[in-house]
Amino acid sequence: MEKRLDTLKQFLYNLGEKIYKYRYLIGILIILICTFLELSGSSIGCWDIIVDSGVEDKTILGTSRSIRSDEWAVLTPMTFSQKFCGFKWFSNLLRGDKTDVFMVYGLPTLNLMQIFRPFQLGYLLLGNSRGLSFFWFSRLVFLFLISFELGMILSKKNKLLSLLMAILVTFSPMVQWWFAVNGMAEILIFGELALVALYYYINSNSLFKRSIWLFLIVLSAGGYLLILYPAWQVPMIYVIAFLGIAIIVENRKNIKLNYKDIISIILALVVFAGCMFYIFSNSSETVKNIMNTDYPGSRIIRGGGEKGRFAKYLPNIFLTYKEYGLNDNTSEEAVMFGLFPIGLIIAITAMIKNKKADIITLLLLIPYAFIGIYCDFGFPETIAKITLMGFSIPVRAFMAMGFIDIIILIRGLALTEKPFKIWIAMIVSLVVSIIMVYFAKKYNPNYVSTKIFIALLIIATYLFFFALIYKTKFGKIFLLLGIMVIMVQAGVKVNPLRQGIGIIYDSPIIKEIQDINNSKNGTWIVEGIGFPMPNYVLMAGVPIINSTNVYPDLERWEKIDTENSYKSIYNRYAHIRIDLLKENEDCKEKFSLVTPDQFTVYVYPEELKTLGVDYILTARFLDEYNTEKINFEFIDIVKGYTIYRVNYK
Repeated sequence: MEKRLDTLKQFLYNLGEKIYKYRYLIGILIILICTFLELSGSSIGCWDIIVDSGVEDKTILGTSRSIRSDEWAVLTPMTFSQKFCGFKWFSNLLRGDKTDVFMVYGLPTLNLMQIFRPFQLGYLLLGNSRGLSFFWFSRLVFLFLISFELGMILSKKNKLLSLLMAILVTFSPMVQWWFAVNGMAEILIFGELALVALYYYINSNSLFKRSIWLFLIVLSAGGYLLILYPAWQVPMIYVIAFLGIAIIVENRKNIKLNYKDIISIILALVVFAGCMFYIFSNSSETVKNIMNTDYPGSRIIRGGGEKGRFAKYLPNIFLTYKEYGLNDNTSEEAVMFGLFPIGLIIAITAMIKNKKADIITLLLLIPYAFIGIYCDFGFPETIAKITLMGFSIPVRAFMAMGFIDIIILIRGLALTEKPFKIWIAMIVSLVVSIIMVYFAKKYNPNYVSTKIFIALLIIATYLFFFALIYKTKFGKIFLLLGIMVIMVQAGVKVNPLRQGIGIIYDSPIIKEIQDINNSKNGTWIVEGIGFPMPNYVLMAGVPIINSTNVYPDLERWEKIDTENSYKSIYNRYAHIRIDLLKENEDCKEKFSLVTPDQFTVYVYPEELKTLGVDYILTARFLDEYNTEKINFEFIDIVKGYTIYRVNYK
């Protein structure tokens, strides 16, 4: 038996070494295979609930998540629309008007600056279906690989700990619930890549290799900057900056710069500055418009109010199958799975036992405390402005703290030379588990039932215990297995595995819209139906006025609001509903704000010409809205939706 176990152990070791050696080749093969098979994790299957297209939803595993509407109902439709406008920087489809799509949502664009958004290249080269696959799996694979590489640096080349870090980062609930939007994956990829490139730049003696690492640093800086979601970017840049300082300090003896290096750094800075100048000058009007909006505008959030968020990662285990009882929706409840506070206990204990301070751990405690104060208590407005933290919000800034928790856990385990004694580990793990589950229950009482409370207590005790005795014979494998099982439940199961986009482009509604517009093109609106239906029409590749307006089309709305009475309502990022009024119908308010990012506009038939409307898709018949000057010509009815051509006399 012992011989068989040794043989199995050797086999697994050799297999692990082979996987490690060919990890990049394996990663590339996964991307190629998934792209070829047109696989993705998109939740576009949700569209079938809305339109009942009658097309087979090729979801292989899991379920589409309606809560991820900013993916399936906003980002993905916008991205698909780019194919129909030639991947231009300024699309004529969104808003039914000239719209900057490179700057705001970072859609695929046929421009050299697309180099800073490499994961969208699939759309340019492979079409929408395989482009979506490449976008999804290239980010997933590269996030895993680059997290592993950063783990190798932080864990002093410990492959098992690096694997643990890659799993914890890539499949943390927060990462997976926000995987496709707001640059969640890109923030981590570019941030980690910059740190890895910095490490190897310092430790490389070859000018050629240094040039490659310098290029990757510049690429990462540009990619990170152009994510344009400061709520995550600002707090994370503090983590990246302090971790970068720690890497420089730890490897300072290997820094050997000569005049060639200085020249290459200056050239890199010039190229980077030139690219950013080109991008921001090309989109200067867009930036100005966004900053002057009523929402989101240039708001300053002082922070505070998230004292209980540190305990939310444990209930996150059950988010994929239980949603009711939460204080907020699943996406907002999702956090990084960092095993707080056990990583801090391990790291501090290791430094005390080793009688040696660890520069990485100590420096990371600075942004940890800084961001923690912002999240829990808030800053004075002046401090919030100076530090730029006012551009974040506590619920988003907490991502950075979770990321630090993971790093400190990995670093602490790497620093540990001897495990905790079994009895001490049992006591500590049980006490800490009781405290953490108690707070999880306290801050989410309607979600953490008695059964979940007991389950969380068992799970937390298991994870904490094996983290504390990680250096024992079985500690490593049991901690890794435990984390893997939890991450499958809490992270892997979040997004579905689906094939193709036939559910969109085989839809009779999309086909009919395309046929009509091809015979005589024009500008569309969706009438009487709010978000997300206008974005469905957008995927047909037609100009549509009330698709999600990523920034306001002031000139258009001012045509029907001549006195600017409602500017504060439409001067915003918004999902727009257009309701048609009868000729003599009373209109008390022209624009009505529904939520901070949704408004309704009430339009008389004659105003359609002012807005430039040629076609209407609606769920009702418009014969009674005909006037002496306007005729609504019925074209077709498809799956309960009627289509009209607007004729102006």
